[in-house]
This record gives sequence, structure tokens and C-alpha cells, in this order.
Amino acid sequence: MSAEQFLDRAEALVREIRETQLDAIKQAGVAIADSLAAGGVLHYYDRGHCTGEILHRAGGLFAIHPLQFGIQTGAETPPSRNASDRPDWAENDEVLDFLLDHAMVREGDVALVCSVSGGSPSAVGVALALRRRGTRVIAITSPTYSKAITSHHSSGKFLYEVADIVIDNCGPVGDAMLTMPGFEIPVVPSSGLAFVTIAWSVLAHAMRTLTERGIAPTVYKSVNLPDGVAYNAEARKVFEEKGL
Repeated sequence: MSAEQFLDRAEALVREIRETQLDAIKQAGVAIADSLAAGGVLHYYDRGHCTGEILHRAGGLFAIHPLQFGIQTGAETPPSRNASDRPDWAENDEVLDFLLDHAMVREGDVALVCSVSGGSPSAVGVALALRRRGTRVIAITSPTYSKAITSHHSSGKFLYEVADIVIDNCGPVGDAMLTMPGFEIPVVPSSGLAFVTIAWSVLAHAMRTLTERGIAPTVYKSVNLPDGVAYNAEARKVFEEKGL
């Protein structure tokens, strides 16, 4: 019965997202369309487990700019010192501003920032830094999860508290959504299914909003089709010329 149990819960989750988050999803899609139509960029920063889901996909937008940050010193921790005392780059405004400058993030851009629990210091820090420079932040997160834990960011804030548009992934505390005999804790995460449902709904609405304005954004074709590689090569040229 485990397969049926998951499918039943999955259907209920998607239905809940539709019934409770559709307005926020549409707001996010319009915000993305507004930015792209005005020459802005759609940035994407994800602390979850679906980081590649919306990138370079057949039918997906070329106009998604992933933000990937990481700073390493390569220095070992001296024997008498604690590695946890090292400062976190996500807590340093100057470092964050440098990283966003290097990523060419500008006022008027829009960013999709994702963290299941919402308490990741990098997700919160990046979101705060994005907003400081006039970039609108769309969050996919679980406020329910956030309210049950302590934020790891020094401000004590969660992603849902610092974003412009918040889309609730409707997931439970701890993410896992099934109770099953033989396990002491819930099993099978909900956030992957929720992210796929929400992210593609947002992008679909953004694409439709653009076409309703007479703007056709550049999208990928499957490379497994006979002309897929050639099509995408030409599409890339178009995208680099018009940025959309």
C-alpha cells in the first residue's frame, strides 16, 4: 500500500498548493514577466535538492541565471581552535555585495530563492542582499517548517520573512510526509514534488504573461529530437541578442 499512500498524499499536496498558493504563483509569474520584459534578469538560488530541475530543460526558459556561491580558504583548523568560529560568508554584507556584483545582479531584476526550512543562513543572507539592491525576491519555502525551528541566520529571520512574494510549499515540519509501519519517523519527502509543481507553474504563468504582451521568450527544445541540438544553438544566438 505504500505506493498508493504516496500517490494519494501527492495528489492532496498538489491540490492544496493549487487551492492555497495560486494567487502567489500568479504574482510571481507576473513579476518575472515584468522584469524580463523590461530587460531584467531572472536569477535563481536554491538551497534545496532540485537545483537543476528548471535549468536547461526542454520547454524551459533560456532566461534563468543560476546563482552559485561558495567560499573556501583551504586552511585546516589549528588544533586549539574551533572550526565553528569561522565567519559565514552569508553573514557578511560586503562579501554578499561582492558576490552579487560579480553575478551582475541589478536593480529591477527578479530572483527565485528556495529553501525548504527557510532557515539556511545563505538563503536568508542572499535574499536580504538581493532586496538591498532592488531585486525582487520570490521565495519557495515552508513557513510551517520555519516556525517550528530556529533560524541559522544571525538576524533570526527566515526566508518567508524577507521575501517580496512567498509561495508556501505546503510541506510538513521535517519535510517527510508519510507514516509507515516499521519506521519511527516519517518517510518520503514532500518538497521535491512541491518544488516541481510550484516552479513550473510560476514559469508557465511567466511565459504566458509574456506572450500575451506580444513577447516570445526563448525556450529549449529537447536535444533528443533530431533537430534539437541545432535548434538550441540557433535559439542561443537569439537569446544572446535579445536577452529573453
